[in-house]
Amino acid sequence: MMKAKIAGAVLVALALSGAGAVASAPPASAECGSTVIWGNGGGQCDGPFYPDGSFQRCVTVYVLGIGGSNCFIVPPPPPPP
Repeated sequence: MMKAKIAGAVLVALALSGAGAVASAPPASAECGSTVIWGNGGGQCDGPFYPDGSFQRCVTVYVLGIGGSNCFIVPPPPPPP
């Protein structure tokens, strides 16, 4: 029983130290906005921008420290009538 409590305490300490590393990541550039708290959160980055008005957007999501990013091209606005 005592070994299980020690193992549990070690796992909690490792989890908290990992969450702190994610939460203390360096700030993103001005084109980005993101929030990660205890391994949960995400963000969005826009750029580079192209001459026709289109641009690349990347959306990131984290849940319990596991996640990923999806990047895609946003088309330019329609021409005026």
